[in-house]
Amino acid sequence: MKKHLCLFGLISLVFIFGCNKQASDTSSDSLFKAEIGVFPAAVKYNLDLDLDYDKEKVFADCKLTVRNPSDTPMDILPLILYRLMDVDSVTDEEGNPLEFSQRVLKYEDWEQLQVNHIRITLDPSLLPGETKTVRLSYGGHLLGCTEAMRYVKDNVSKEYTMLRTDSNVYPRIGVNSWERNRKAGLGSFDYTLSITVPDSLIAASPGKLMSKTPADGMITYTYQNLVSAWRMDLAVADFEILEDTENKLKFFVLPEDHEGAVNLMAAMNNAMDLYREWFGPLKEFEGLTVIEVPEGYGSQAAKEAIIQQASGFRNQGNFYEFYHELAHLWQVESRDPMPARFVSEGLAMFLQHFVQEKLEGKEGAPAEAVKVSLQRMEKYFADHPDTAEVPMIDYGNKQLTDLSYRMGQILFYLLFDGMGETVFLKTAGDFYQDFYETGATARQFVDYFRDKSDLDLGRIFEEWVFSPKAAEILSSGITLDDLLARYR
Repeated sequence: MKKHLCLFGLISLVFIFGCNKQASDTSSDSLFKAEIGVFPAAVKYNLDLDLDYDKEKVFADCKLTVRNPSDTPMDILPLILYRLMDVDSVTDEEGNPLEFSQRVLKYEDWEQLQVNHIRITLDPSLLPGETKTVRLSYGGHLLGCTEAMRYVKDNVSKEYTMLRTDSNVYPRIGVNSWERNRKAGLGSFDYTLSITVPDSLIAASPGKLMSKTPADGMITYTYQNLVSAWRMDLAVADFEILEDTENKLKFFVLPEDHEGAVNLMAAMNNAMDLYREWFGPLKEFEGLTVIEVPEGYGSQAAKEAIIQQASGFRNQGNFYEFYHELAHLWQVESRDPMPARFVSEGLAMFLQHFVQEKLEGKEGAPAEAVKVSLQRMEKYFADHPDTAEVPMIDYGNKQLTDLSYRMGQILFYLLFDGMGETVFLKTAGDFYQDFYETGATARQFVDYFRDKSDLDLGRIFEEWVFSPKAAEILSSGITLDDLLARYR
């Protein structure tokens, strides 16, 4: 499955302790620092949520099914949860209490991030290949974590409630380390998500709405994932719903942005038609949900959803952000252990402005965007000279994938210029069609483009992918015309 990377998890320093059965070493940090090898994998969530607007609290019952992907038994299930939430009880499938401990810690490698770190003792042990379900009852305040990530303003409010993966509002497998969680990968799981809200509000979530059950002025919404997911997101507000059943698009928008949403839906349909013309039919598409969030909450995307700030609906000049996310639907899953992401994000960065040019008549939009990127990367490498020594192929290993957006954009513009529009688009489409089922490494992508082009693309790939030469070139302040001339 195609995935977008997004921020992984959070952890803190205040001590909170709670357990169902007394843990064996509750006073010792060794309980929380003990090495955990391969993490268990999440298989399925059944999550029931209730909101207390007056106290700004969330209360939840979570059944989490996990699998042991390793070849050795597992005794500990490590979880991370929002820093102000406490676990009240943990049981197995039969309702037997399980020993657990919880403590708020900060991340070892990101001190501003804090979570409640939970360790559940699995009894009996989780054997290789085996699955097991645990049930957690928990709750507490949700007040965002802007001290670490400015956009994570997730909270409980009658005006707008946001509950998403980034705030750890539901327990996720992991420890208090960005690096270790990242290396474990995002994984994928199925979910059933229920929430009870006042009947004057609407609960919005990606996936299929299974039921709406009214009772005593409240409504319980139940959603299930459409495709295997790596995150769960939920918003509650006075939404309007716009739906295009033919093209499988569904919008949850605030009433004041209705007109902008209508225009945006039309633009997205036109963009998808253009992508189909270029790259062929989608191998898999169960639908796309767009959820509006207030300004400052950050826009995000996954395969089945786009979470978009209000400005994206109000200003047609921002529609290119949606063209970017739609491009990811024609994305091949990376088979690299630590993807550099220039193949997916670089191509989407190029295409967002190419679609602008084609649909909105913004002649020269790709070239103008690349000129901006040249200037920004020149400044970036001047301010961060150590990163200029890292080839783009190693951005994943060095945690520099943010650079893949603009550096990848420039790379794809060079390929577009060298190969020509027709050959470039056909090659990108053939790559998607040929590798969708199996996925591909970045090196396979390079080899594929080399083989499909009549031109020698070796110098471009050597300087932009496999060596740090590109950073040296950009650091010199090269113009776009001179950069293009270098490879013609």
